[in-house]
Amino acid sequence: MRPKDFQEATARRIVEIFEKEKQNRVLLADEVGLGKTIVARAVVGKVSDWHRKMGDKHFKVVYICSNINIANQNSKKLGIRDEDCLRVSESRLSMQHLKIYQNQGRDHSFQQLIPLTPATSFSMTGGCGNQEERALMFVLLRRLPAFRELSGFSDFMRYYELKNWDYFVNLYEGQVVSCDENGSGYISIMMAALNQAIPNGMIREIQAVCHKAAPEDRWRSRDMINSLRRIFAQISLDKLEPDLVIMDEFQRFRDLIAPADDETGMLSKKFLQDSATKVLLLSATPYKPYSTLEEIGQNESFDHYREFMQVMDFLLYDARKNAEFKSVWRDFSHSLSELNTERLTVLYANKSNAENALYGSICRTERFRAGMIDASKAAEIEIGRNDILSFAEMQRFLNEYNIGNVPVDYVKSAPYLLSFMESYKLKENIVKQYKARPNAQLLKHYKTMLLRKIDLNTYKKVDSGNARLQYLMDTVFDGGRSCMEKLLWLPPSKPYYKTARVFRVGSPLSKVLVFSSWEMVPRMIASMLSYEAERLNCVKINENKENKPKRYFAADSLEADSKRKRRIVVVRLRDYAEKVVSYPCKKLGELYDPLEYLGRGLDSVQKDVAKKVRALLGQIKIKYGLSEGRGSAKDYFNVMYHLFDGFEGEMPSVIPHNAEAVFTNIAIASPAVCAYRLFKNDEQADTLAENFVSLFNKTESMDILDVLYGKSDDFYYEAVLRYCAEGNLQAVLDEWAYVLGEKGDDLLESMQGSFLGTASVQVDTYESFSGQSAKPRMRNHFAVGYFNARLDDKNVQRTESIRLAFNSPFRPFVLATTSIGQEGLDFHLYCRKICHWNLPSNPVDLEQREGRINRYLCLAIRQSIAQKYGSIAFHTDVWDEMFHAASEAEKQDLSDLVPFWCLPDDGSNAVKIERIVPMYPLSKDRLVYERLVKVLTLYRLTLGQPRQEELLDAIHAAELDDEALDKLFINLSPYFRNGQACGKKVEALI
Repeated sequence: MRPKDFQEATARRIVEIFEKEKQNRVLLADEVGLGKTIVARAVVGKVSDWHRKMGDKHFKVVYICSNINIANQNSKKLGIRDEDCLRVSESRLSMQHLKIYQNQGRDHSFQQLIPLTPATSFSMTGGCGNQEERALMFVLLRRLPAFRELSGFSDFMRYYELKNWDYFVNLYEGQVVSCDENGSGYISIMMAALNQAIPNGMIREIQAVCHKAAPEDRWRSRDMINSLRRIFAQISLDKLEPDLVIMDEFQRFRDLIAPADDETGMLSKKFLQDSATKVLLLSATPYKPYSTLEEIGQNESFDHYREFMQVMDFLLYDARKNAEFKSVWRDFSHSLSELNTERLTVLYANKSNAENALYGSICRTERFRAGMIDASKAAEIEIGRNDILSFAEMQRFLNEYNIGNVPVDYVKSAPYLLSFMESYKLKENIVKQYKARPNAQLLKHYKTMLLRKIDLNTYKKVDSGNARLQYLMDTVFDGGRSCMEKLLWLPPSKPYYKTARVFRVGSPLSKVLVFSSWEMVPRMIASMLSYEAERLNCVKINENKENKPKRYFAADSLEADSKRKRRIVVVRLRDYAEKVVSYPCKKLGELYDPLEYLGRGLDSVQKDVAKKVRALLGQIKIKYGLSEGRGSAKDYFNVMYHLFDGFEGEMPSVIPHNAEAVFTNIAIASPAVCAYRLFKNDEQADTLAENFVSLFNKTESMDILDVLYGKSDDFYYEAVLRYCAEGNLQAVLDEWAYVLGEKGDDLLESMQGSFLGTASVQVDTYESFSGQSAKPRMRNHFAVGYFNARLDDKNVQRTESIRLAFNSPFRPFVLATTSIGQEGLDFHLYCRKICHWNLPSNPVDLEQREGRINRYLCLAIRQSIAQKYGSIAFHTDVWDEMFHAASEAEKQDLSDLVPFWCLPDDGSNAVKIERIVPMYPLSKDRLVYERLVKVLTLYRLTLGQPRQEELLDAIHAAELDDEALDKLFINLSPYFRNGQACGKKVEALI
């Protein structure tokens, strides 16, 4: 992706600071959602060009980010090659020496980018690492004379790890030898480094433990292996020698600039205490931009002003520059604290000096905010009887066992608390007390603490039991009007023809992102909404008495012995039925050009394409002497493959009676044909189409199509093709490709990774809690939870898959997350509705949350663009041409923020981002929300000032007009400071 004009201006400014102003530490603090990674990529390109001109042969960049998911998300944006991207198991700092020398062989590229993550790369507490880490160390250490013939050394390094040890040893032996053979001299260099780094005393101690091999020496082994890990980590650091260090989401590991004597200290001493290393910090919030008096009172060590000064001390490592800045900043702070409308001239002058001082090491661009957010759904909600019962019954239950009080916020956040409150101390205490003194009658009497497995199994309507959950369900399902439970993907923002049936909705649809303070909430929302979506379809199926009743669980029996049984899924797209859907028939694809039929109804499009299909069928009937008859999927495929596209093989026996309608839908919307029009490549089209086969073979998908078209196992593929046509699949894929911004194999890989399988979470029910059955699992497909999990390959891949799927047009349609999704991750491509389940205490957290969906090419912008410019004359690329038209009409003298991030609000009822805040009546929610919004508009005026809350009160009391306030905002945007546009003069944008 090429940087936009304001991003290019920022990249040039950063390089200017590095090269001309000789300042080696720069903070890029662009507001959340404005593409700091794109700016960083441009900086990498410019600095590498500069170094190449100076004669450098190898330009190395170390990219440090807070977690593997962010590394995966940003790697392509930053230009990191796939071979340099990390797996969790191989991301340890103690293993990076291998990666470094693998990329320093004979054919290495000029640029090398090495990603590191603190949670794994620097994770060297008291442990002995993972198996891969120890295997690589073993492969190298056994080459040293001291360990070469040492009996028991393999067992020592294995550290009681029996599974896969030999596999990993052989794997890394091959990599080490291959790396050495590429001309890097890897083995000899590592041997020299290890001989110098490992003390003789440690060698003797390891030899003694290996000879003794007693069980009591296990803890001694642990300490020695940990010491070896530190040695390997230090060697990696010594060999990195980066030309540029990029620290992404810097606020997540701010302690690196004032480190302790541990593994993070190793990193800091290597890169960050050396002022000769160029360091680019990326963070919208490098210090907490705003702190309330309450927050400061609760934690005296927490202080926004102290954090701000700590960051500035790090940036301004030159003592003279640091002293000058602090003098200028004191003058500005003093003028601001004595805010007086009669002395504004002095204040403005001091503000200008402070702004210039910051601009020497900080760049920051902010978006236009007015009019982007629709806050009409930040409202009080209606509580029901079960909201009260949830609290009363749980409290009575706790009183019965003398456990204490249930937190009111728990009850407000989730229904059926004992079903979803896993890993909570309160739940653990309840389970312990109940097992010691069970009271089955009391448990059975209370209906709001636990789900009933028998109700779930028969798809009984389960009361939401919680006003917030009911509000969310009403928002998502809209009383059945949204048809969301029958959708497998969202309708396109710009349909090529008028969508039909369930895809014909009144207002543009959106996914929903939910933020909560409690980990039980994502688990609960994912389970309850997925169950409700599934129930709405299965109830319809069960109304047909000819069908065998569908049950939620695998077996009708709810006894404990049925807990391991899984649903038996009989896939319907298989053999030739699968081929009909997944074969990219070029001849049929030629019969439909989307631009030719823009704006027409589907019936009209089908009628016109059917004429072309009829003529084509007439030709092959005459040519091959075929007649119509009762055909099968095999006949459809053979007609396409052999007769239409001319490949040799078995001839069809007949032309199926319904061939005209089926081939018409294939021409318009077959997954394979649509993919071929997108990729212009058979193999890529076929590969993507196979993902659609898997999608339509899911039980939930088959249920939807059975409700819409009736059940037909033999002709299910016809229903699939009909659904694709009604869902405007070509427009869906083209829009998706546009926002991903990729081509070829990269695009295919991104799309493939977005088809999420059905997962499940374990929940407690009345039956399991009372000991009648095992804990069942509830399926998550319509909605999913994104929350903290173990940091291993499997869970990292799962969370990464969730992020990719939510950023696709396909399910899940609801993502519920804790603060883990609050910073650094994008969820904006198909979501413009954000629900604050629990309000944060700080306005910056509210802004960070909403920044997840208020980003480049976000759904609200695309739906607005399609609404305003969807009827222009198109020639080749619908989305490129719509945004070009919008830029011509809307941008004027503004930056590229318009139209890619916002649009001037001209009263055209453009689509907006919806802020959903379900507030309980007569609670503190309303006051908290109003305070957050009030502070959100002006907190930037108090950046880097002590006691910000009091300062905001003074600013409000001064009653400054908009022009005066505008002059007090600090402008650190290179684009706007250069006079290319005035960023504060746009009154209202969406």
